[in-house]
Amino acid sequence: MTNNEIELAALEIFNKYIHRGGSHKQLLNIMQEEGIKFKEVSSLNAQFVGAITFGNNNQPYIMVNQGIDNIGRRNFTISHELGHYFLNHKLHSNSFFCQENHIMEDSDISNQIEQEANDFASCFLMPRQKIISAFLAMVRQSKKINISDFLIVNKANFGVWCGIRDSFIKRFGVSEAALRYRLMRLNLVQFDFK
Repeated sequence: MTNNEIELAALEIFNKYIHRGGSHKQLLNIMQEEGIKFKEVSSLNAQFVGAITFGNNNQPYIMVNQGIDNIGRRNFTISHELGHYFLNHKLHSNSFFCQENHIMEDSDISNQIEQEANDFASCFLMPRQKIISAFLAMVRQSKKINISDFLIVNKANFGVWCGIRDSFIKRFGVSEAALRYRLMRLNLVQFDFK
């Protein structure tokens, strides 16, 4: 799938299920509406972060490692697994077992299906128009810099970045890594701390 197709799929699901507030607040409701059973599991495998499986009668299950201590990372993992579900990824067995290096909030990975699920999660949790308008509004509110100067985050405007980062992590329910990746993919920021 192309990035545009993934973005459109994520927006379609967002528009279907999210009537107010952030998508991260509705993850459990979405799974319930879709008939997906959800479970947090303890895993002896430190690499396990999440999985989607299909049981009897094609019953979907999403499982995440209960040891994920970053709520933004947990939200991203659930959204990643929902990405497999909504993008109709075909399973090679009866499940997608996603390891830590498959669910990357902040980089491209070589496995196309896993990258598509990552992109879905990023687009779903931080819809393009919502994050762009919120980002520009926050930069405008900061009288310390011009919008054109903010495209590169550096030592001079790091304090402004921290304010935006903290606000967005809470607002969109994501980790800093996911936020940075999405903003860079949208060409809103670059990071330069030389």
